[in-house]
Amino acid sequence: MRVTNAQNYHELRDTIAQDWPKYINYLFPEANYFFIPNIGEDAVNYCKKNNINLLILSGGDDIGLFKKRDNTELALLEFMISNKLPVIGICRGMQLIHHYFGGDIMKGNDSFVKEHRATKHKIRIKNKIITVNSYHNLKIDELTLNVDLSILARNISDDSIESFIGSKILGLMWHPERDAHFSIYTKKLIIKFLEGYE
Repeated sequence: MRVTNAQNYHELRDTIAQDWPKYINYLFPEANYFFIPNIGEDAVNYCKKNNINLLILSGGDDIGLFKKRDNTELALLEFMISNKLPVIGICRGMQLIHHYFGGDIMKGNDSFVKEHRATKHKIRIKNKIITVNSYHNLKIDELTLNVDLSILARNISDDSIESFIGSKILGLMWHPERDAHFSIYTKKLIIKFLEGYE
């Protein structure tokens, strides 16, 4: 979850956008889910007790801004990969997966930011062109992409990576939870990804 500050006094809090419960209920109407606090490696025991079988790494804030969030998510990612459990990374979450596998993240130039910051743009995914939202300034350095991750989608304007897939790993640079009308295509993509791991 994001780390935010209380409005009128200094108190750091773990928060999640209200879009997320709606989106999870849309994706998995029968699922039990919970939001994981930024408690470092202790989050792994928290998840073991609750029999976690899918981890979604949400977006918001760059890697390096809040060490406790970074450490929590990296510990959870390590746990999921070690136990061959599926992970979906959204925006920052996708970047964190790339970082975990030794990849570099770069700041985009002015034209990149214009294309990707608080906009909608077209991507090519599996020979299909769809429109997605975009809320990021940073991009994945393709030259450092781990060989275990395969590019699934690219931006049609600048060819930047918009999605990748690996063994039990799916990364999406767009925010499906922020759409006013949730994308049926993205839902099908996520469900199809998970079907192989049930």
